[in-house]
Amino acid sequence: MIVKRMVEERARHDAHLGIYQPDAYIVATQGPEPVFDPVANLQHATVGSHLQDPTIAELQADVRRDEDELARHPSTQLLLLFLVALLILEAAGAIYVMKTLGIQNPERIVFGSALAVCVFFTAWLVSRTKNRLLSIAALVALGVLVSALSVIRFDDNAVDGGSRAVDWASAVIMTAVTVGPAVMAEHILRLLAPVLPVMRRVWQLRRRIRRSTSSRSGATRFVTRLARRRLRWQREAAKRRAIYDVAHRAARAELGDPSSVNSSGAVQLSHTSSSSTNQQPFNS
Repeated sequence: MIVKRMVEERARHDAHLGIYQPDAYIVATQGPEPVFDPVANLQHATVGSHLQDPTIAELQADVRRDEDELARHPSTQLLLLFLVALLILEAAGAIYVMKTLGIQNPERIVFGSALAVCVFFTAWLVSRTKNRLLSIAALVALGVLVSALSVIRFDDNAVDGGSRAVDWASAVIMTAVTVGPAVMAEHILRLLAPVLPVMRRVWQLRRRIRRSTSSRSGATRFVTRLARRRLRWQREAAKRRAIYDVAHRAARAELGDPSSVNSSGAVQLSHTSSSSTNQQPFNS
C-alpha cells in the first residue's frame, strides 16, 4: 500500500507538470533491471566461461580412454590386495624369526616389519635395476639374506635324529617360505608397473572434472538467481507502471485534459470493434 500511494502521488505530480515518465520513475525507485551481460560485466564473463566450459567433455573423453586401457590389464584392486597379503605373510615370517632370535615385543614387531620390507625391496631391486653391478650386488645381498633366514628357520624347526635328506628338504622348504612372498610380490609389482601411471592420470582427470563441474554448477546457480531477480523486477515494474498509468490518466482527467478521455474511449472503441469482428463469422 505504501508503494502504491507513492506511485500514485508521483503520477499525479507528473500529470500536473504535464510530463509522463513511468520508466524513469521505475528505474529511480527499483534500480536498473538485472540482466546477464558478459560483455560489459567481468563477473558475468567469468560465469559465462564456466557455463560453456569445453574442457569438461574433453576430460571425460580422456577418462573413458584411460578406463578402456585399464580394462586390458589385470584388476588393480585385486593385485593390490594380493600384494598387501604377501607383505603381511612376509612380515609374520620375519616377526617369527625375531622371536627365534629372542627379541621381545614391541621391538620384535618393528624389526620384523623392517626385515620384511628389506626382503621385498631387495627382490624388487634384483629384477628391476638396469645397472649390472648393482643387480649383482642386490642378488648377492638377497642370497645372503635368504641364507641367513633359512638357517635360522631350519635350526628352529630341526628334528633331532632326522636324516640328511630330511635336513636338506627342510632347508629347501624354509628357503622357499622365506623368499616366496618376496618373489611373488615382485611379479605383482611388475604387473602393476604399467597400470599405476594410468590410474594416477585417471584420478587427476576426475579431480579436474569435479572442480570444473563444481564451477559450472556455481555458475548455473548464479544465472538462475539472476533470472529470478529479473523476473521479480519485471513483475514489480509492470505493477508500478500500471498504477502509474491509472493515476496519471485520472489526474489528467481531473485537470480537464480531453486527450485522456479520448484515449480511453479510443481504446474502448477498438476493443468493441475487434470483438464484433471476431463474432462476425459466427453470425454469418
